[in-house]
Amino acid sequence: MRILFCRKSMITISLLTLLSLYALGNVTFLVNADTATKEPTLYFNGAGSVQITWKSGKTQTYSSTTYVNFAGVYSITIIPNHGWHIDAVLLDGSPQAILDEDGFSIINLRVKNIISVTFVVNGGVDDVALGSNVETYPDPYVALIFSDVLVNGFAYAYIVEFAYAQPPNAVGNSWDITTDAVFTQSVTVILILNLTDLGGSDPATLRLLRTEPELARADVNSDGKVDGTDVSTVAYANPSRIHDSRYDPRLDMNNDGAINDVDVNIVNNYNGQSVWQDITSQVVVSNDFVYVYGLTDRLSMFGVTR
Repeated sequence: MRILFCRKSMITISLLTLLSLYALGNVTFLVNADTATKEPTLYFNGAGSVQITWKSGKTQTYSSTTYVNFAGVYSITIIPNHGWHIDAVLLDGSPQAILDEDGFSIINLRVKNIISVTFVVNGGVDDVALGSNVETYPDPYVALIFSDVLVNGFAYAYIVEFAYAQPPNAVGNSWDITTDAVFTQSVTVILILNLTDLGGSDPATLRLLRTEPELARADVNSDGKVDGTDVSTVAYANPSRIHDSRYDPRLDMNNDGAINDVDVNIVNNYNGQSVWQDITSQVVVSNDFVYVYGLTDRLSMFGVTR
């Protein structure tokens, strides 16, 4: 998977992140749980919030688990949590057309209206809209903030298993995050970890690291640098093909089923380079989560380490 990125000129890049992800089911929440007929009733399935605007003009946002008195309400705006989208809205049992999965409003409510909303996890894909400082949440635990998006697109985030991509003492799972949007300037990457997953370690020691996919893979012995040992290891397997005793898929740099001079040259091109670059800007602890921020002028492969 590849990414188009524009900073005066266009280049191609890719991105991998590490973080802890916990299974998220569609949990049913009930707002305004009493059966009073003097107020509209709102049911949530999933994770989101509701913004209430009363006829007086007062506006307030509530979480999906908060009891709300709907008397005198003019409109209700449904807002999914980060990493979720609106999948379906029913008004008194009738499906409503959803023009924007990131927000939906119903106005001129009646006291007996029943509103049912279903939120669904983004599933690894989120919109990258036009404009400056565009926030994107392809997953509830992955956040990207793009500066000055010139061409809108999508951001994708999927868990992958790349043994070569993990820095020493890495925390969490590996992620392959890509986008086909075109943007300028820098990108803020925010990885979200569960505080309990740190095993008592100081969250302030977490670092957000970046590398290039090919560079990380060239570090065949995963010691954090590419040197003569890595070059020699690939050279020893040259030439070999799948099913040969010397063939090792980890040494097949271009995944063409053969280890040859091309693979040796790829590793040799990175000889003498360190694999990981620290781009951490800040670490924030809030409630039960740790937010690790990083700033980069291009997307690439990332990891969180402690």
